[in-house]
Amino acid sequence: MSVVRAVLNRLVLVVFLAALLVEPFPAGVVLSGASPNNTGYDGSSRLRELLEGLGYDVRLVDSWILAPLHLSFSSCRIVLIISPEKPFTPDEVGVIAWLVRSGSGLVIADEGVYSNAILEALGSEVRISGEYVSFGGSHVFYGIANISGSEIPLYFAYASRVESSDGVVVAYRGNVVLGVRTSVEGRPVYVFGDGSIMTNAALTSLSLENPYVRLIKEVFSSICSGGVVYVDSSKYGLRPLTTPELVGSGFTYFVAALSNPFRYFLTFSETVDVVSLSIISLFLLLLFSFSIVSRLLPWKGIPTMFWGSIPRLRRRSYVLSGVRALACSDEAPDKLRVLCGGGRSRLGATELAWLLSKVSAE
Repeated sequence: MSVVRAVLNRLVLVVFLAALLVEPFPAGVVLSGASPNNTGYDGSSRLRELLEGLGYDVRLVDSWILAPLHLSFSSCRIVLIISPEKPFTPDEVGVIAWLVRSGSGLVIADEGVYSNAILEALGSEVRISGEYVSFGGSHVFYGIANISGSEIPLYFAYASRVESSDGVVVAYRGNVVLGVRTSVEGRPVYVFGDGSIMTNAALTSLSLENPYVRLIKEVFSSICSGGVVYVDSSKYGLRPLTTPELVGSGFTYFVAALSNPFRYFLTFSETVDVVSLSIISLFLLLLFSFSIVSRLLPWKGIPTMFWGSIPRLRRRSYVLSGVRALACSDEAPDKLRVLCGGGRSRLGATELAWLLSKVSAE
């Protein structure tokens, strides 16, 4: 039975370690917002899939500073920015502007103002207001996009007004401009005041019957076809996977997520209910780890031996002190008194019998 238990323990440890190794990204942690690495409803992983299906070579840019080192010499290049959650540094803006001026098209879908730095660096007069538009008291409303001469009806969500004096309007609701097309040194530039039109929630189906798919296809094909798309993946934060998302994941990912300490640093900064769930999973992780370690490591018995020996040591100390007190008493035999004084003496049956009788009496 002990052999079977040892084998099972080692098997569990192997699965535990394998779960950590097979995940390329820290398990239990995902990029937030419109990141192309985010498979949630607000991510843009489906957009990446769509663009690849349209024949584009999609390259995720984790560092714009290093992007020129991997520059494609394709005649068709497009830079794509979707709802960045962090501002671009001056150096990053400079690289993006250089890419556009060197022949890349540009597509911006952003309800915030961080992309304005790029437009300013390019000398464009287009700006995103950064203030949500609402109709009938709702930030989710029906609008029109028109890229190639035919109207595409779709919904916008938490969109901002796009301000432009000479850009061609390509998305609108009434007299509110939601998207324009302009150019920089002859290269097409599209600016939409809404990033949600390119997220997974909009691209639930990649069929051309989906108006958002049609919009994206017309936008990119109007710039160029079959080239390279540089998608920003550097301006998004991290978030811990929620409990429902963990439950719906695979077994190895679930184990790896529970064993990832970085996930707990993130969850502790979230709401109270998430913290409580993370504490429970952390407790289970510690319990699991202690159980495995205590069974598999060679020094597993040391803590048990140490704590178990303390009562015996205390009892032994008490007994020795009692025997010493008897041996040093005035009524003790002479040979015992010699031992009490630190000398040496061979004890006989008489001295031992006396000492045993006194100990028994105690």
